[in-house]
Amino acid sequence: MTGFIDRRRAAHLMERAGIEALVLSAPEAFHYATGAWIGPAGLFRRAGGGFVVIPARQDLPVGVVVADFNAAQLRIAAPEAVMRSHPIWIESAPVEIAARGLPLAERIEAGLASLGRAPDFSRPATFDLASSVRELQAVLAEFGLARATLGVDLDFVPAADFAAIQALLPDCPMVDGSAVLNRLRAIKTQREIDLLQQGIILSEAGLERLQVDAMAGMRQADLVGLYRKGAADAAAGLSHAVVTAEYVTLGARAKGADARAVAGDPLKCDMVCTVGGYASDMSRNFTFGAPSADQAGLHAIAERAFEDGLAALVPGNTLAHVHRVATDSLARQGLRSYRRGHFGHGVGQSVFSEQWPFIAADSDVVIEAGMVLAFEIPLYIDGLASFNLEDQFLITPEGPKPMNRLSRRLERIG
Repeated sequence: MTGFIDRRRAAHLMERAGIEALVLSAPEAFHYATGAWIGPAGLFRRAGGGFVVIPARQDLPVGVVVADFNAAQLRIAAPEAVMRSHPIWIESAPVEIAARGLPLAERIEAGLASLGRAPDFSRPATFDLASSVRELQAVLAEFGLARATLGVDLDFVPAADFAAIQALLPDCPMVDGSAVLNRLRAIKTQREIDLLQQGIILSEAGLERLQVDAMAGMRQADLVGLYRKGAADAAAGLSHAVVTAEYVTLGARAKGADARAVAGDPLKCDMVCTVGGYASDMSRNFTFGAPSADQAGLHAIAERAFEDGLAALVPGNTLAHVHRVATDSLARQGLRSYRRGHFGHGVGQSVFSEQWPFIAADSDVVIEAGMVLAFEIPLYIDGLASFNLEDQFLITPEGPKPMNRLSRRLERIG
């Protein structure tokens, strides 16, 4: 299997959309489709650093256009893919071992000669979109898709690049394939689920470290440091890269990063832990010392709404229904005018931990087994506390399976 793609589901979604192949160029989509990094050309976040072709026909392999600098790694990561490369700005020269008696520079020149480059070969300042698209065109021709309708990830591709690609592929009608890609990624493979579960394990280890070692007088940065240390210690020995992002709010009114915690301060810890490119999302809430009656009451409202909404987070319901249930629960508890745009979202691999689908009032997305959703009840009340209660769930045929183990109660520090 190449990357994290479910080819059968992909074929079904493309058939429904009238698409003969997906052509993806976003760095996140490239990794999703191949399991490999797009390479430094993707850092420019322009179309053409690399392309992945996912044909609707399951008997065809995945096609890849990648920078020549990353071609060898791609062959290892996705050996079954059809691959073509295009030059980028980075020069990488082999040394001709057989000419060991020659000076080093001559051996490097001999290695460059062995690459069989055209006499007028030169490298672009970054990468050349036209060169990359020519290789894409060759892949499409090899697959019999030279006149195919292509679904492109238009939620990524800059308008100028899209116009250039259209001009270079005049025989291929191009439509927006973003919705197909979103629906494809919404159902997770077991490997994706494992990465998302690992992220929650590490985040909870970090939060446990924070709760045990935090004390009044610490700055917000100190508290984040405790979380990072706990997560890093738990991640020791993992082969995947681990990155954290912390959305922390300290105080009844959000304090500056250098302000210190004092008795009575609430603390919201909305933590994202990314493992192997997959970002898990969860949030817990604390107070320094005993909470005030109002703080305890606010958190109790969040807990009740969470339980009510969670009961609706089952296959067959729409995400709009879950949003309505959570909103109604808040209203029954007296927050009749409180309006939240979404009460959660999909998780996975993207530029941000919050991604489609969203648990929003206008979402007609039907909950399906295999989704991984972060469900949250955020209550940000300036002058009292900013609380967010958030867990991550794997949707199974029987209902939501929690990935978290920490209590959802309002916890005390010190």
